[in-house]
Amino acid sequence: MKKTLLLGILLAGAQLSQAQHDHKFKGEWETPKVPLKAPGIVWQYPSTPQLTVEKPQLKVTVCVQSTEAVSQYQFVLNGKAFSSKARGFKKVSCGQEISEELTLTPGANELHFVAVNSGGKTVSESHYITYQTGPTSPPGIVGLTKRTALIIANDSYTKHPLKNPVNDGKALQEHLQKLGFTVIFRENQSRKELKKSIDEFTNGLTDKGVSLFFYAGHGLMVNGDNYLQPVDADPASESDVQFDCFPLRQLVARMEEVNPNGSNLVFWDACRNNPYRSWKRGIGEMSHTTINPPVGTMIVYATEPGKTAQDGEGKNGLFTSELIQHIDTPDLDIRELIERIDFGLEKRGFRQPPYIEGRFRGKFTFNPSER
Repeated sequence: MKKTLLLGILLAGAQLSQAQHDHKFKGEWETPKVPLKAPGIVWQYPSTPQLTVEKPQLKVTVCVQSTEAVSQYQFVLNGKAFSSKARGFKKVSCGQEISEELTLTPGANELHFVAVNSGGKTVSESHYITYQTGPTSPPGIVGLTKRTALIIANDSYTKHPLKNPVNDGKALQEHLQKLGFTVIFRENQSRKELKKSIDEFTNGLTDKGVSLFFYAGHGLMVNGDNYLQPVDADPASESDVQFDCFPLRQLVARMEEVNPNGSNLVFWDACRNNPYRSWKRGIGEMSHTTINPPVGTMIVYATEPGKTAQDGEGKNGLFTSELIQHIDTPDLDIRELIERIDFGLEKRGFRQPPYIEGRFRGKFTFNPSER
């Protein structure tokens, strides 16, 4: 009798344990975890990437598509965020509509939108709005009315971080915007992000304009070619560089292709050496090969081939500190500008002469007195 009772208790316990296991297993299949998605952003106005207006006030509108509650959103105009707490949205067919009235600065303005939910953060593509205050063209060479610049500033490297590139990029951005440039500013870019930024820049260029590219960060020279080093790149050998980094030659070629009759200018405030001691080069091999850009394209390097560009002890790197000091000078030709940079560095006790490749058609000045 006792054996029968004990066997019954054990059997009941086993059935209960199996039922609990089956319920848990069934529950796991019935409620699968769905990955959360970051917000989607659709521009309502301006609907085109580029816009020219004659009034400083502009009402901008985006549509946010999100299955989760949006915890934060903001319009960013010329690098300044207009933060707003999520205070509710206007429900429309495309999702949730958000509007803001912004005050533009004379000349070129860069605008993008940021939205955050529990699934992540989304940054929209940039829109470029020119506030035209009068009938005159923006400052520049006669016939070259559109001025576009891309600034890449990388300093947050895992190995060998830098101090000044982002400061350099922001300082130059401020000067270029005052000189009529539409500026795309990006900092601490991975290789994927860098390629996306370059595509955005070159796709927005048109012929007979002024295109400018400025880079501050780590640079490598391998097999005679200069490479931009993204913050996520850590090449272990020379052969890795072409896959991990971005070749300057490729960017220059794209600028020339879309703006063959305009002026293409590159400022390279980065090293031009091979920093890896284990990468040995044979005697007699070339340490530098020129890009040989066509007339209308000029590349200004912060230092000579095979040399390092110093980051400087102040707020800005050596080259950029002199560049922003003289770039606004009225009627100063580009070659005179480079000479002033060289003289200024030498006067401060630094032997880091800039190096130039290519030339423009005639005189080029950032700030001409005749508009």
